[in-house]
Amino acid sequence: MRPADTIVAVSSARGRSLRALIRLSGPIAFHAAAKLGAHPPPTRDGLRSVRLQLEAGTLPALASFFASPRSFTGEDTVELLVVNHPFITEAIVGTLAAIAGVRHAQPGEFSARAFLNGRLKIEEAEGIAALIGATHTSHLAAATRLLSGEAGAEFRRWADEIANLLALTEAGIDFTDAEDVVAITPDRFVARATTLATRIRTAIAAPASALADRGLPRVVLLGEPNAGKSTLFNALLGRPRAVASPVAGTTRDVLEEELVLSAEVSLAGAVLLSDLPGLDAQPIGEVGIHAQRAAREAASAADVAVWCDPSGRFQPMAGFTMPARLIRVRTFADRPSPRAASTPDTPPEALAVCGLDGFGLHALKRAIADAVGSAPPDAAAIVVPRQRRAAATSLHHLDAAITLAQTEANRARWNSPELAAGELRSALDACEELGGRMSPDDILGRVFATFCIGK
Repeated sequence: MRPADTIVAVSSARGRSLRALIRLSGPIAFHAAAKLGAHPPPTRDGLRSVRLQLEAGTLPALASFFASPRSFTGEDTVELLVVNHPFITEAIVGTLAAIAGVRHAQPGEFSARAFLNGRLKIEEAEGIAALIGATHTSHLAAATRLLSGEAGAEFRRWADEIANLLALTEAGIDFTDAEDVVAITPDRFVARATTLATRIRTAIAAPASALADRGLPRVVLLGEPNAGKSTLFNALLGRPRAVASPVAGTTRDVLEEELVLSAEVSLAGAVLLSDLPGLDAQPIGEVGIHAQRAAREAASAADVAVWCDPSGRFQPMAGFTMPARLIRVRTFADRPSPRAASTPDTPPEALAVCGLDGFGLHALKRAIADAVGSAPPDAAAIVVPRQRRAAATSLHHLDAAITLAQTEANRARWNSPELAAGELRSALDACEELGGRMSPDDILGRVFATFCIGK
């Protein structure tokens, strides 16, 4: 990233919206826009209608001018609102990028400049990345929390409490002979530090959410052997991915593929679909036991489970608890249901699906999207991978300091507070990195490299 350059890119989402936003930011942003006929107002800030002079002709547009530092990036910025057509947007961006001193923006470069110019905190920049990657409403809410700075404020409260504990601990080192200086006792230290450790552990102990690892919601196909899971897996993907065979136990590994859902479902564009080995009460051999273990682990980590049962009985499987968000599917819907006369009817929420002719697939995709979208917010969703690593490091040193203090419990003063103070300094360093105040270049590079062009 070269801050001396002026950069340009389409900043609005690709799609069917009628308008597109083109952002131009840098030292010569106003000059470059003027070359196309978008002249800034006398005040250098404001909104005005312009006619862009392109090679193919003139184009009406709405231009917003933001003089440094009153812009998203903190630099002179021009935003052009134009008709959303690929030919038009590519022509405008290409014309601007051909001007000396202007180039195409790299992924995340607008947000990186905003951070470097003090317009964004690091966790707010990560909130933008999380917002881009949100796949349903709970992830969107968590991304908004990052972007608003609410999560960053919590990180800073952690750092403040560690700093307070460190100051009180060091008071017992530097002022041992001063009667008017009251250091913290080991017992009191353990109580305060344990409370803080619990808060940090709660934030990072929950399984990483789809937002947190920028992955996709996990949906698994589970059921007994020969329940039609692999056939359904292939049918949902629209291509042969798993080996479908009437021989029980053909699937021995967990197969994972991205499944694109109906575009009509808001914020549930895709999921990670997994075909699991059949759940068998009595697996045969070491390979069978390994396959069962892999299937159960994948099912326990899933956001949504699709329970496949060609009989429609959906009898509980011994030793296995179904995930909370469950979709019951009677597979092989092209065949008569083998239920006995005394068996109750298929539960009303069960879907009849045939993976061979596609019957019921649309309804199943809709059910998956609804189940994913109804998932409650994840307690770990405020923590992205960089933050999770820093918080875990801070927690490790904080726990070490607590252990040292516990060895000196019931004493009015510490015998050796220096060791605990050293652990607290390390915990504070990690916590400051968590809030972005000590971010090395490689951390910044990883954060902004995940952005898309125009952000």
